[in-house]
Amino acid sequence: MKSMNGLRHVLIVTAALLVLLGIPLYLTGTIQRWLSGTDAISSATTVLDQPGGGYVVLINKEKHTNAKNLEIWQHFFAGEEVDFLFEDISCLIADTDPSGQEIAESFQSRLPANQMKIRKEDITMLLSKADHEKFDVILLSEELFTAYKGDAYVNPERVVILKEEGNEKS
Repeated sequence: MKSMNGLRHVLIVTAALLVLLGIPLYLTGTIQRWLSGTDAISSATTVLDQPGGGYVVLINKEKHTNAKNLEIWQHFFAGEEVDFLFEDISCLIADTDPSGQEIAESFQSRLPANQMKIRKEDITMLLSKADHEKFDVILLSEELFTAYKGDAYVNPERVVILKEEGNEKS
């Protein structure tokens, strides 16, 4: 009788642990990631093609006081090959700009993992940050930048403005 109670106790405790730990791990996708064998570093090794369409990059000069690094970032966002930088950046994109997001992810894929953080913002908040220079880098599609008259929010003496024309893909 005692062995039956002990066995029942072990089964109940095991079932409770599976429910308490298993359900959250399953719902967050952790179990699937463990079983698939992928890791966070592998995504940075595949360079994504840059989509067609123009884009605008705003770089805050106050966040990049080293002139050499600022110049390298300008070349990088112009689509040129650059030397490795030991500087991390935070790139803001508009949450309503899928083209801008694709372009930002393309640039992110050319850098080591976690060197460029991409954060989505509401376009009104993003333009307010541009106006008050509370950003590191902002990347927008050319269409969105023009539609919201982005030039009106940027001080060209304190912010580098890079406008890249779209490259048509056949």
